[in-house]
Amino acid sequence: MKTKYLSFGMILSMFVLTSCSKDSSTTNGQTAVTSTDVVATQKVDNALDDVSVIADDQYEVTEGSATGKIAQGSSTAKNNTLNYFSILPSCVTFSDLGSTSLIRKWTITFGSGTTSCKFRGHDLLGQIILTRTIGTTFPKSMTISYNNFSINGNKLEGTTTWLREMIGTGVDLHPKTTLTMTDMKLTTSLGVYTRNGSKTREMTAGFLTRTSPTDDIFSTYGTFTTTHPNGTVITSLIETTTPLVHKTACSLITIPMPFPVSGKLKLSKNSHYSIIDYGNGDCDNLATLSIDGGIAIPITLDK
Repeated sequence: MKTKYLSFGMILSMFVLTSCSKDSSTTNGQTAVTSTDVVATQKVDNALDDVSVIADDQYEVTEGSATGKIAQGSSTAKNNTLNYFSILPSCVTFSDLGSTSLIRKWTITFGSGTTSCKFRGHDLLGQIILTRTIGTTFPKSMTISYNNFSINGNKLEGTTTWLREMIGTGVDLHPKTTLTMTDMKLTTSLGVYTRNGSKTREMTAGFLTRTSPTDDIFSTYGTFTTTHPNGTVITSLIETTTPLVHKTACSLITIPMPFPVSGKLKLSKNSHYSIIDYGNGDCDNLATLSIDGGIAIPITLDK
């Protein structure tokens, strides 16, 4: 059950055309959410999901074991940090940009020249710059910026704010991070897509085991808008009652499946909407899509 480039086929296309025709006669010409809307919106989701994962990973790496997971991993030595298993690949390099005892600023470089770096099945190229204040109290914040950074050939730019809280106590203690996106831009072959809003990524399992990332599970929820090159605005809603659930283990298999394994995403345009249902918890690229409350159609998701 997943969310990337959606391969719907002719059946879905016929379904969308029928839906648009029916709706136009009753809603003053407003068109339904189309497969094109869904695919484009998900491309932006894919890019920012990767950024959120990278920011969380590097917070743990640079914070150390005092408040983070502790485990040995192949990436710990190059990050000068003990006992944390980073999930970033070996094609990533790191540079300090003049950190002080109060401010930590460092660059993560993906790939080299025109050769991209594979992460969670995606091709990343360029730099992500992370800047945060060092301290022992929560919440903690971090600014994320980009330097010639692209995902699958699509350039991402702007500034994103990352905020971490620790919630619960004892065995229930776990992190919750919120990614706030203000005029984020993803440039594709079809034009520029702009994202505003926020997503909250809550770690619901794996924080206290501290032995490996393979048991980590995250629930994501929030609301945000995507403005398409033609001016169309799509509103995305993920309810806290049906969050998108991600399993880190799905991103680490031979053919990465970095998609939600369950949960529902609602996309709205004007008075119309579609719902993507990610299924029952399996690491796969299958989901279902329904438009304006119609029959749910199986879809296959790509990167």
